[in-house]
Amino acid sequence: MLAITLNPGFVCIIAALLVLATPHAARWIVMFFAAVIALVLLLDREFGAASAVAQMGLPVVLLNLDALNRIFGIAALMALIMLTIFSTARRNRYEDAAILMMAGGVVSAVFVGDLISFVAAAALAGLAAAWIVFCSPVEGASRAGVRLLVWNGLEGLLLLVGVAFHLAGGAESAMFARLDLASIGGGCIFAALMIRIGAPLAHVWLKDTIAHASPLGGAALSAFSTMVGVYALARFFPAEPLLIPIGAGMIVLGALYAASVDDLRAGAGYGLMTQTGVCVALIGVGSPLAVAAAEGHVFTSIFVFAALQMALGAVLAKRGVVRLSQFEGLARAMPVTTALMLVTGLAASGAPGLALYTTQAVALEAVAQWDLRWLWALIGASAAVLFVSLTLRPALAAHQHGAKPPKFNEAPFSMLLAAGVAAFFCVSIGLAPSWLYGLMPTALAFAPFAIDRVAPQLELLGAAGAAFIVLRALGLAPKERALDLLDIDAFYRGPVAEAARWAGAVMLRIYAAWGAAIAALAARGASALAAWTRSCDTPYLGRGWAALQMWALAALAALIFIGAQL
Repeated sequence: MLAITLNPGFVCIIAALLVLATPHAARWIVMFFAAVIALVLLLDREFGAASAVAQMGLPVVLLNLDALNRIFGIAALMALIMLTIFSTARRNRYEDAAILMMAGGVVSAVFVGDLISFVAAAALAGLAAAWIVFCSPVEGASRAGVRLLVWNGLEGLLLLVGVAFHLAGGAESAMFARLDLASIGGGCIFAALMIRIGAPLAHVWLKDTIAHASPLGGAALSAFSTMVGVYALARFFPAEPLLIPIGAGMIVLGALYAASVDDLRAGAGYGLMTQTGVCVALIGVGSPLAVAAAEGHVFTSIFVFAALQMALGAVLAKRGVVRLSQFEGLARAMPVTTALMLVTGLAASGAPGLALYTTQAVALEAVAQWDLRWLWALIGASAAVLFVSLTLRPALAAHQHGAKPPKFNEAPFSMLLAAGVAAFFCVSIGLAPSWLYGLMPTALAFAPFAIDRVAPQLELLGAAGAAFIVLRALGLAPKERALDLLDIDAFYRGPVAEAARWAGAVMLRIYAAWGAAIAALAARGASALAAWTRSCDTPYLGRGWAALQMWALAALAALIFIGAQL
C-alpha cells in the first residue's frame, strides 16, 4: 500500500477528500502542502519504474518517471500552488476539492506507465473538470457542465474501446508503447485524444467550459484540461504526420475566434487552443527538437494562460462579466488588475522577454524547413493575431472613458497576489529560460535572444499592432459589440439536438405502438386460450366432440392390442 502513494498525483487525490471536511481557514493549507509534497515526491525520484503490480494478468505501473513526463508534472504542480493562493479569496469547498481532484487525476495520468491506469486517471480528471463547472455561479454553468460530461463520456468510451482492441489484437501487455493509428485500438485512442486536446469539431467544450467556469475554475481548466492530451500524443503517436494538419487547423481556428469574440475569457480559451495546436503540430513533426519544443511550449502555456485567466477572473469577480464591450473605465476602476491582464496578454502573444516567446522561438527553429515553411509562417502569424486579440483590444477597451468616472473597485488582494505570482513566473521564465531548457528531454543549448530571432518577432508584433491601431483610427476595424459568434456547437445544440429530440420522440411513439400491439395480441391469445379451456370442461356439448372422443378411444384400444401382440 505504501508504494501506491509514491505517485505524486495520489497525494492531491487524497487531499481532495480531506478538503471536503476541512474548515475554510485551513483549506488553502491542505491544498498548498498537497502540491508541495507531490512536487517533492516528483523531484526526489530517479528515472524509471518505481512500483508495479499485476492485475488480471496485466502489469499495472503506478509510477514511471522519465524526461518526457517530468516537465508536465512540474508545470501542473506549480500551477496548483498558484491556484491555491487564488482560492483564498472565496469560499467553495466543493470547487477546491474538484480542483485538487483534477490536478491529481492529471498528474497521475502523466506518471503512470500502463494504458489501463492512464484511462482511469484521465477519466477521473475529466469528471473533476465537470465538477468544477458545476460549482460555478456563472449563468448557464450547469448546462455547460452537462455538455462537458457528454464529451468526457465519449472520450472515456473511445479510450476503453481502444485499450480493449489493443489488448485483444495481440499486444503483449498494456505497457506504454507507440500505437498504430491504422489499427482499431490505436484509432479509437487517437480519436479520444483529439477530444481531450480540443481538435477542430471537438474544440467547443474548451471555450464553453472556461467561459462558464468561476474565476478560479477558468484558470484551473486552462492549466490542466488539455495537458494530458498533448502528453499522451507525445507518448503514443510521436512523428504521426496526421498531427501536423490537425495542429495547423487548431492554430487557424483558435486565432480567428480569439480575434473576434466579445467574451475575453472565451477568447483566451481560443488562444489556448492556438498554442495547443502549435504543440500538436510539433509532435507531428517528430524530430527531437520539435518534441522538446512541444513539451516546453506546454509548460509555458500552462503558466501564461493560467495567469491570464486569473486576471480575467478578478474582473469577473468584481464586474460579473468579462466582455470587451463592457470594459469601459476598467483601467481606472481596477488599475492593478488591468496591468496584470495586459502583461499576461503580452505573454500569451509571445512577446520577447516573456515565457511563451522562449519556447515559441524553439518551435520556429524546429519547423524552419523548406517543406514546413507554411507551418513556420502560421506559427509566426498566430502570435501577431493573439497580440491584437489578447493585448491591444483589451487595452483600448479598458482605457475608454465614459461620461461618469468609474469608482475604484480593485480585486481582492489574494486574487492579485496569485495573478502577480503567475505573471512573475511568466517574466522570470522569459528572461532566464536556461533552466527550462534543461528540463527538456533533448539536450538543448539555445539562444532565444539572438538578434536574428528577437528582431523579427518585435517587427511582427509591432507591425500587427500598428496596422490595427491605424484601422481603428480610420474606423475600418469593427467596434467591440456584445455579440456571440456561432461556432460548431451551434450546430450540435441546434440541428443535431433537434434531430436527436425528434428521433427520440419517434422512437418513443414506435415503442408505445409496439407495446400496444403486443398487448392486443396477448389479449387475443389469452381469450382464445380461455375459450379452448372452457370447451374442454364440456366435452359432450356438441356431436362433433363426441365422435372425436369415440374415435380417439378406439385408436387407443387398437394401439394397446397391437402392443400386446408384439
